[in-house]
Amino acid sequence: MKKEKKSSRPKRKWVGGVLVGLLSVVVCLTAAFGWIWFSNRNFEETFYTLYTSKIDEPVRAVLLADLHQAEFGTDNSELITRIAALEPDVILIAGDMITSGSEDLDYAVGLCERLMAIAPVYFGLGNNENETVYGSDLNADFFLENAGLLGDSPENFEPLVKDNSLLTGLRDAGVVIVQNESVITTVNGNKIEIGGISTNLSSFWPNSGQFVYRFAESDSDHFKILISHRPDPVMEYIAGYRLDLVVSGHTHGGIVRIPGKGGLLSTEGGFFPEYDAGLFESGPMTMIVSRGLGGHGVIPRIFNSPELVVIDLN
Repeated sequence: MKKEKKSSRPKRKWVGGVLVGLLSVVVCLTAAFGWIWFSNRNFEETFYTLYTSKIDEPVRAVLLADLHQAEFGTDNSELITRIAALEPDVILIAGDMITSGSEDLDYAVGLCERLMAIAPVYFGLGNNENETVYGSDLNADFFLENAGLLGDSPENFEPLVKDNSLLTGLRDAGVVIVQNESVITTVNGNKIEIGGISTNLSSFWPNSGQFVYRFAESDSDHFKILISHRPDPVMEYIAGYRLDLVVSGHTHGGIVRIPGKGGLLSTEGGFFPEYDAGLFESGPMTMIVSRGLGGHGVIPRIFNSPELVVIDLN
């Protein structure tokens, strides 16, 4: 019986198809990782314009949040150059410039020194600064454990300081730290009062609430800015207070953003944070939440470029 020799061409075509498919997958993954890497190391700017009768001459504020010791250019040269070009009148920092546990506190101090050469800097602490300075995120249990140290003023956190080096370095650089306190400044002839809080939902009352009430009820002719690292306590407890502008961060824009839907992950561990990024209004108050400039652990920012916020008051 005569045997016919089978052709091996179909097998070669199948193998070739698999190799092409694998190569395509590798190319796509490489492109995706390259895009994520690039987008996480380059920031974009978001501009907001607010109109108010309390401002006679225009004021420009630049908001930074959640840097977590990120760098844009050597020693943040690209970030500094761009902020200088924006010509802000004030610079607001809504916390988490550093990452707790890091010994490189010179990062925050050095960056703030360069920012101070551009405009006055007002710094509201974030949970990472709290953990560095106080050894805790200032939650309710922490205050209960240390209640005896607080004396007659539960809003005075100075007796709870474990490591004062960060606060001292920032103040020596000329930075104004607002921690349950406010300062009145004149910017382009306008009276502006800037305050700050850093407590979370569990410890807002009474450890920041009393200050915020006094701050909101003080002279209403001043344009009032509150720096609150977390947006949730603001919207939960004081959304109807007479505050003109609240600036926040903490959410990292939801880390992964779903186009058309918003942020996916909360930095507190939940899904779909309500106040992930952008502008929110409640009564007389406007709140602007920055997507932040740094990362959150090992999870990369996806569809969520680092953000520098520019606020024009007119």
